[in-house]
Amino acid sequence: ELEMMGRVWSVDALYHNGAMSKYATITAISESPVTEGVIYTGSDDGLIQTTEDGGANWRLAADLPGVPEFSFINDVEASQHDPNVVFAAADAHKLGDFTPYLFRSSDRGHSWQSIIGDLPAETIVWAIQQDHVNPDLLFIGAESGLYFSVNGGANWTKLGGAPTIPFRDIEIHRRDNDIVGATFGRGFYVLDDYTPLRTLGTGAVANGSTVFPVRDAWWYIPYVTMQARGKPTVGSTDYSAANPPFGASFTYYLDDVPQTAREQRREAERELRDRDADVSFPGWDELRAETTESGVRVLLMVRDAQNQPVRWIEGPTAEGFHRVHWDLRRPPVDPIDLVVPDFIPPWAGSPRGPLAPPGRYAVELVLISAAGVEALGTRQAFVVKPVPTAPPGTDFLAVAAFQQEAGDLMRQISGAGEELGRARDRLRHMRAALLETPSAGPILFAQMDDLDAALVSLQTRLNGDPVRRNLNETSAPAIRGRVGRVVGGHWGTRQTPTATHRRNLEIARADFGGFRTDLSAVLETTLPQLEAALEAAGAPWTPGRRLPGGGGE
Repeated sequence: ELEMMGRVWSVDALYHNGAMSKYATITAISESPVTEGVIYTGSDDGLIQTTEDGGANWRLAADLPGVPEFSFINDVEASQHDPNVVFAAADAHKLGDFTPYLFRSSDRGHSWQSIIGDLPAETIVWAIQQDHVNPDLLFIGAESGLYFSVNGGANWTKLGGAPTIPFRDIEIHRRDNDIVGATFGRGFYVLDDYTPLRTLGTGAVANGSTVFPVRDAWWYIPYVTMQARGKPTVGSTDYSAANPPFGASFTYYLDDVPQTAREQRREAERELRDRDADVSFPGWDELRAETTESGVRVLLMVRDAQNQPVRWIEGPTAEGFHRVHWDLRRPPVDPIDLVVPDFIPPWAGSPRGPLAPPGRYAVELVLISAAGVEALGTRQAFVVKPVPTAPPGTDFLAVAAFQQEAGDLMRQISGAGEELGRARDRLRHMRAALLETPSAGPILFAQMDDLDAALVSLQTRLNGDPVRRNLNETSAPAIRGRVGRVVGGHWGTRQTPTATHRRNLEIARADFGGFRTDLSAVLETTLPQLEAALEAAGAPWTPGRRLPGGGGE
């Protein structure tokens, strides 16, 4: 007997009654978290019912203003703060009406006020949630994505990153302050730590760039699977969603980013072109200065409780909101290598440093530009908390201190290894140059052979015997191998280092002291003397040699 497409149809018309609402079916229910017994329900015939005594008695709420009869009540949600406030979302698309309907009642449903604000037309609202801390912060799941309002529904902003598909339900994870959305595409999306949104309505960005409060971070060792990262050990082709980024998350806002000299010039030239004016040549000095400007960098400095610097985290430089993450580790100890390999296997990890200990930290936003270094906003304090799964009595500070000790030694060893490699490369060039220098004495050939043997001996002490290793023969651990075993075996745990870990570090430190003395003698005496002899004989220039006339490298 209901009208469809403007009229009532014959009983012989094609109906799909099994997929249609039966009416008087409850579609939503919500109990007030503030006052026990206050419950609201919505149904598929456009009605909202209220009880204030736990269901003993019910009354019909006032009609939602402007909503067609028999509209579907998609959601009702009692306020997290006020026992008299309730929110409702209605849907009339089955009647050909795609208008968004969203309401708030301040008197338990006796009257309603629209809070649709500036939500785009034909944006059906499926679900609504109110923040449990800021009563003016609202979230809705809509036909075209997720939206939030910082002023109680007067204005709405679409959450970036979420797909433009129907979000039929949303929930707030109140312990972690996450917003979770369920889509009509059978998907789940999570925005981790939405707390920065709480301060937007109070003018948090009115004073310019800033870093927002930081959620406390859990300190543990993330599990890494045996195959490709993020994949189960049974295979790499099945679907798996990414876990939340590990560590501390930093959210910041950039209001006004300085332009480089080239950007300023091009913007000025663009304005001239728009006015059909001539664009003058800027001059060679200005163009040359543009090539030497390094550009703008945005960094976040993490400091410990003693205000000591712990880690730089680099972030995007575009205006707007950004989020970066700190892995709760100190900087990597690996030598700097700017070469990007063509292929990186999926099981290969990025360089990492030792764990920073749990405790109190702070982060500040820093802008580096041609104008200098500028701190933006105020520091935000946070706590790194250990997950309580370590053996009882574990001294986390001692664990982190030992990892730092191993990291410092590995940094020195790795640097020495790079210097040793550079020395061998210099020697290769010197051998080639010697063949192009007939005036050089033949004794230089023998001296270079002696230097090569000394460098090979140093490499064996540092890295192990390559001859035995190529034949799969065991040998005594070398300096780098001892420290590498400590780093590989202990940096992936929060447990107290073993006696073997400590002994390996002691042996490596003692051996490295003698190695460094011998390497310094080669680099500072033997190698420069041979290079000076080549220069005196008029040999072609080789890498590392001093320039003619006594200049530097």
